[in-house]
Amino acid sequence: MNPVDVLIAKDADVAVAWTGNVLPAISLGEDLINIGQGMQRSAMRLMALKESGIEDPSDIEGKKIGTWPGGNELEPYAFIEMQGLDKDRDVTLVSQNFDMNQLLNGELDLASAMIYNEYWLPIEAGYSEDDFTVFDMEEEGAGMLQDALFVQRDFLNYNEDLLVRFMKASIKGWEYAIANPTESVDLIGLDFTLNDVTARDHQVRMAGETVKLYEADDGKSKGLFYINTEKLQSTIDIATEYIDEVEDIDINQIYTLDIWEKATE
Repeated sequence: MNPVDVLIAKDADVAVAWTGNVLPAISLGEDLINIGQGMQRSAMRLMALKESGIEDPSDIEGKKIGTWPGGNELEPYAFIEMQGLDKDRDVTLVSQNFDMNQLLNGELDLASAMIYNEYWLPIEAGYSEDDFTVFDMEEEGAGMLQDALFVQRDFLNYNEDLLVRFMKASIKGWEYAIANPTESVDLIGLDFTLNDVTARDHQVRMAGETVKLYEADDGKSKGLFYINTEKLQSTIDIATEYIDEVEDIDINQIYTLDIWEKATE
């Protein structure tokens, strides 16, 4: 389920959504506002087994690249195009499951992986990090802002006090989770025996890696959920250049720091 669609349908008042994924909807006229940026850096990676011969971005031409639908594919698309390649002609895009099995069994040359989740699945299964070539979308210039708090403008206009209290609670909750990651995992109440992704050790690792993304850069110096406008503009610029559905977005119309400032004063 795409949280952007849920927000647009007004089945939710606040949506946690990747900032880059919201931009196509805004381009189509949806009046959605970022009131707080959770992850301060992109978590997206593309991973290849070194034995595939992929060592740097110039090696991806002609390769099978796994992507996830629903907006998660935007950063890999931008990365591909940044190499001077056409994503529809010069590589083969493959719909990837939310695991690394297709990479490990040879169906993919490059797999999408979040640094807090899929990246660690083969490591936990016995592979070494040295077995992989990893492209960090942030470092490659294709990184886009991810988890953020979005609302519809009309809801923002009529519910400022509620959203300030919501922001205060969100910050307090994350501060506790950062200080107590293992306890926070246990509080969720997952069935840790369900699969590799829900295994307790994996979930604790996920918590630790997610903390790094929330505290990165301005998350540490300014505070949790601060919105860095330079990174937001970069996300808009990357999406506008490489994603057909994104155009004519004015940064000043898609975010506000008012809620964050009132919640942290």
